[in-house]
Amino acid sequence: MGVWSFKPYSRLSVAEHVEGWVGWKAIKQLIQYAHKHLGVREKAFFTTLFLTGGRVSEVLALKRGNFEVRENEGLIVVRGMPLLKRYRKVKEVETPRGKRWVTEKLHKTRKPFPIILKEPLTPTLLEWLERLKQPEDLLFPSPYRHGQPLSRFWAYNQVRKLDEVLPLSLKRKLGLDKPRLHLWLHWFRSQRASQLVEDYGFGTIDLIDYFSWEHHQTALNYARRGWRGLAAKMQAASYI
Repeated sequence: MGVWSFKPYSRLSVAEHVEGWVGWKAIKQLIQYAHKHLGVREKAFFTTLFLTGGRVSEVLALKRGNFEVRENEGLIVVRGMPLLKRYRKVKEVETPRGKRWVTEKLHKTRKPFPIILKEPLTPTLLEWLERLKQPEDLLFPSPYRHGQPLSRFWAYNQVRKLDEVLPLSLKRKLGLDKPRLHLWLHWFRSQRASQLVEDYGFGTIDLIDYFSWEHHQTALNYARRGWRGLAAKMQAASYI
């Protein structure tokens, strides 16, 4: 059993625990805390986690060559980002507990997607990319395993450490001030989806295209306007 077997753990759901986009000011404060209490690498990691909206393993697998900076167009195009949660059913087998499917992992990548240069966190990503020399350089290499990225265990440790240093005032802004609720890695992915809806008016099809999701329901689970977004929309169209 691993170290997490001895720690209290509750699985957090995006659909149940994310109210909507918390805003750039709160996100920037969160990233500043990562820089101050964890370090420059951790600041870059959480920034990349948010801007790409990737799963933790997908972000850790990123290389310099996945990012094409187009300054004249005001954006970064991300190409070939791994999709690590795709499976194909191979065959059905009998087990003592009944029938189950044997699956095969598919090696797929996300469709190209943009990151806008003028977004507040993009300079942090650009600074980190400038440190890398070759297209094959990992964004977050392990200092102990040559040619391998940092581990998921490292990422989980960092997000727990970050959660522990956040003041209650910031947790309140982030919607993380409820009992048994803490910052978790998938929270960044959900916030990116909600921000795309709030700032750019993304609809379900846009989100499916951006994240290379397969199902409408996934987009609906992640894209939360929350009470702030709903209030802003109502106020903008108010006839009172």
